[in-house]
Amino acid sequence: MSDDTPSAGWYPNPDGTGGLRWWSGVGWTEYTRTGEPVEVPEPVAPEAPEAAHTQAFDTNPWGQPIQPVAPTTALGGYPTYTPAPIAPLTASRMRPLSGMFSDIGRITRRAWLPILAISLIIWTAMGAITAAVLLAFVDVGALRRGLDAVGVALDASPDGSFSDAQSDAIVSAFGDAFNGLSPAGWLLLGVGLGVLGLFASTMQVAAVSRLSMDATTAERVSWAAGWKSGFSAGARLFGYYILLMIVVTVVIVAITALIALAAQVAPALAVALGILALLGFVGVSFWLTGRLLPTVTQAVVGRHAIAWSWRATKGKALAVLGRYLLWAFAASIIVNVVVSVLGIPVGLLVLGESVSSSSSVSSLGSALVLNLIMTPFSMALGAITIIGLVPIWRDLSDHPQYRSIDEAGNPIPAPTSG
Repeated sequence: MSDDTPSAGWYPNPDGTGGLRWWSGVGWTEYTRTGEPVEVPEPVAPEAPEAAHTQAFDTNPWGQPIQPVAPTTALGGYPTYTPAPIAPLTASRMRPLSGMFSDIGRITRRAWLPILAISLIIWTAMGAITAAVLLAFVDVGALRRGLDAVGVALDASPDGSFSDAQSDAIVSAFGDAFNGLSPAGWLLLGVGLGVLGLFASTMQVAAVSRLSMDATTAERVSWAAGWKSGFSAGARLFGYYILLMIVVTVVIVAITALIALAAQVAPALAVALGILALLGFVGVSFWLTGRLLPTVTQAVVGRHAIAWSWRATKGKALAVLGRYLLWAFAASIIVNVVVSVLGIPVGLLVLGESVSSSSSVSSLGSALVLNLIMTPFSMALGAITIIGLVPIWRDLSDHPQYRSIDEAGNPIPAPTSG
């Protein structure tokens, strides 16, 4: 060390903001302390954060500058202090992708069990309700006869070329099985189960979103909070979905009517309008997805989520959509791998049952059981896609508890607890 370089110690902060900053003997560090500069500074005892830097000195060889010194100005023969760089935001004023995947990793570590368990409970209950409703209106005996007729026909004609008598027997048996309701009744039942399935989906989305939001912060991941948000925010999301479905249906009907009218005038015009409508529908769908996607998570913390999402995604729709599609692609690979792994032992059991039985009916029944078991797992694993929405929402949100970017536009470091 040259004679012009001071020893380690606390010196007036060279960036002009006041206070003292620790000089390590080689360069400025990030450690600061309070202290008012004086014209002739008193000796300052060094209090380095690490013992290796702790030393005493009797005199301070530098005087305090009268005017604050800019950070880019050299002071007294030693280098200026350069603050540690902060990870910049992207052009869309969102965190880099590393921030999104960091959040996803934290969610996976802290909340994977309640996320998977609550999702599995929701879809197992949905499957049980559907099975109970169908059994209440389906003639199980007639359904069994229909399956037997299909099995006999397959045994006689493995290529599927059934005779008229076989086809009539199959149609008659299945017709008897579903005579419990009229066609209109089955239609209403199907609509009702569809509505129930939609609510189960929104309930899962809301519950998983709440658990994921808490997992990205220092908050405790609470099963109770997940269920509460599942019902309350899930109902709110259900209303948004119904509203969206109504709007989309009205638009499609209007466009279809316009194309039908154009066909009366000129078929070529109708074809051109149909192509333009299809391309426009695809483009508008992608754009609206980027604008409205954060609604899914915003609904957990407040009302008017659609209006909030519309404001928050202004100029950021492509960035939001791109991040979501990236994670959705990755999540689809994960889901397919997990479903395949889980399906192997069950599939082996089904294969063993099929091999041990010469009846095609047993094979059909085993396949049905396999679907009944794997469907709730597949739907529950949809939570993997949902958790990717939370980091995107955090980059847009100004919620004091969950935001990921502060008022100054700097990324907020992830909490060290949890």
